[in-house]
Amino acid sequence: MLKNVSPSEETITGGQIVKLTDVIAAALRKSGLPSDASQQVIESQGAEIAGKVVEDVRTRVEAYQCSVEPHILQRKPFDPEKFIGKGWKVDEQVGKRTGGNLGAGQIIRKDYLKSGESYINGEERLKRIKATPEDIQLDGDDFLALWQEEGHKALNWLYKTKAITWLSFWGIILRSPGGHRSVLYLCRLEDGSWRWGYDWVDDDVWYAGHPAAVLASSK
Repeated sequence: MLKNVSPSEETITGGQIVKLTDVIAAALRKSGLPSDASQQVIESQGAEIAGKVVEDVRTRVEAYQCSVEPHILQRKPFDPEKFIGKGWKVDEQVGKRTGGNLGAGQIIRKDYLKSGESYINGEERLKRIKATPEDIQLDGDDFLALWQEEGHKALNWLYKTKAITWLSFWGIILRSPGGHRSVLYLCRLEDGSWRWGYDWVDDDVWYAGHPAAVLASSK
């Protein structure tokens, strides 16, 4: 079974590179293209062509993962104004997510509390998050993938397997029309349904029960 991670965060092996190179070479030999002309194109545009091939392979691999692994979701572009309302915008990106997939099995929770603390304010949590760049914070694209999945299958699976009832998405800091900085969250209600919302970074306090959603390292 495929590992529950995005291929963009998994190192391709040397054997896979050799195999892909062999496949491309075989296809070129069968193409009927003039040898000299092909060589000139490769020399002048090789890097550009290679980039397009890699992107196409990435797209195909991620689509395949989504088709065979139920808890790998396609991330969706998040537009705060379209999703929440007029005047909402992205105020800050925290870290850099890569790849088109979200492996729900890699989601863990972190509250960023120190020993003896029961809560901290949002700005302090954000400060501590930035001090641990190795933590991959889930962002708006991840939020939308989880929220818009039919039947909330991944969220329900996270509840059943990891007892997750709340996730906040600190990879994207939003700004409201009124000027407040906020963070998206998903939470499970008593009736088993899920809802989304946002809490202020600048005014609200954050407890252990309101953890950040972090992507565990695949390494």
